[in-house]
Amino acid sequence: MLLAAGLGTRLSPLTDLLPKPAVPVLGRPLAHYAIDRLLAAGVTELAANAHHLPHEVERVVRARVPDATLSIEPELLGTGGGIRRALTLLAEHDGRAIDRDEVFVVSNADVLFGVDLRAAIEAHRAAHAYATMVVRPDARADALGPIHVDAGGRVRRILRVPAIDAPLEAMMFTGVSVLSGAAVLDLPTSGCFVRQGYRRWLDRGEIIAGHVDGAPFRDLGTPREYLAAHLDLLSGAVPWPGIVSTESAIDATAIVEGAVIHHAFVGARARVAPGVHLERVVVWPDTVVRESASDVILFASGRVEAK
Repeated sequence: MLLAAGLGTRLSPLTDLLPKPAVPVLGRPLAHYAIDRLLAAGVTELAANAHHLPHEVERVVRARVPDATLSIEPELLGTGGGIRRALTLLAEHDGRAIDRDEVFVVSNADVLFGVDLRAAIEAHRAAHAYATMVVRPDARADALGPIHVDAGGRVRRILRVPAIDAPLEAMMFTGVSVLSGAAVLDLPTSGCFVRQGYRRWLDRGEIIAGHVDGAPFRDLGTPREYLAAHLDLLSGAVPWPGIVSTESAIDATAIVEGAVIHHAFVGARARVAPGVHLERVVVWPDTVVRESASDVILFASGRVEAK
């Protein structure tokens, strides 16, 4: 399942035009990067939830998986409620109920993360886990909201609760989970996945595995992070299948004759005037650029600074 119902307010005004999962990254909707990882792991059925500009979410998801199940939320159900509703609809689409022993993968639709999902699923099964959090090392974990994992790969503390006198390592939750069907059925109909799901299961003594994956991770939550993700993909700092390292990339349908382009991406049908110098810039499709710029995202109706 793709979690795709967020408002993306930190990325405004870009997300006033498109929901965050549909925002283009190197010319492709951001959600397609997460879908790629799911398909590579052997996922054959996909559900996604949507709230903000839901038909745009549906468009980009179905462009990649035509028979995907869409759960449109007129009112946000929270991550926990959103997962439960979408996966219930997915099962109903097949004319069945959720089996408590099924395995489901849940992923945020709005981050770049080269997670090895097959390894996460194998770890989940090996641990006989009720649910598995895919976590990553991050020096800021203690400050931002740690998930504490013991040496055996089991989650023991979530957001500093409960107090445990044992050697634990602080990790960050990636937003990727492997869930048993029983866990899905145990989620709230509305509310937070972590606080009303994982937190409750841990207190109850369920086995919550913590699978560590150190693959590059990028949150595209702000214009600055959005630009940085483009530059990291272009440079190879974030390797991705099918993307060849290069300084800049220009869509074949863009017109940039006479312009100077450094560390930038120019989207489909964009036009950059002769003599214009672009550096550390993302140009959205169908945008006309008449002035030089740096550290900015340019789109047809405006621009947003990304310094």
